[in-house]
Amino acid sequence: TYIGSILVSMNPYRLYDIYGTEYVLQYEGRALGENPPHLFAIANVAYYKVMDAKHNQCIVISGESGSGKTEATKLILRYLAAISQKRSNVPQILEATPLLESFGNAKTVRNDNSSRFGKFVEIFLEEGLICGAITSQYLLEKSRVVFQSKSERNYHIFYEMLAGLPVQQKQRYCLQGAETYYYL
Repeated sequence: TYIGSILVSMNPYRLYDIYGTEYVLQYEGRALGENPPHLFAIANVAYYKVMDAKHNQCIVISGESGSGKTEATKLILRYLAAISQKRSNVPQILEATPLLESFGNAKTVRNDNSSRFGKFVEIFLEEGLICGAITSQYLLEKSRVVFQSKSERNYHIFYEMLAGLPVQQKQRYCLQGAETYYYL
């Protein structure tokens, strides 16, 4: 639901088909409140305020662990990519997300892909087209490197590295399977 220009949303813990092309078209260029509350409505208002009023915009995504902040960020980026006419840098920006998540996300008791850091994402536009982005990370949970609670894991990158290394490299660096380590 909306509270003024604030969208309150929640993670339903199931997939809904409400983020496809037909929804992009439904929200593109529309005023806030013209359609039902949606992440795309907020992204659309921010985009057109940048384009029409030439004012920088900020979308704050906040919530508890597992509330859907990471997914909401990805959906907003996909919406902005969809309404941007030029596609040159857009795939690179969207494809960087899994790599960033590997270094900053971990399995917790409440969430298998929990961000253990804060993100500040800047999107740069030239004449309405996405031309670049910068993601700044802060508040990295450094203690997770040397300690995890029961049923939790370290950052994804350690497990992905062990799973993806060829046997020769594992032998060269005296590495074993992830299950053999108390912590990674």
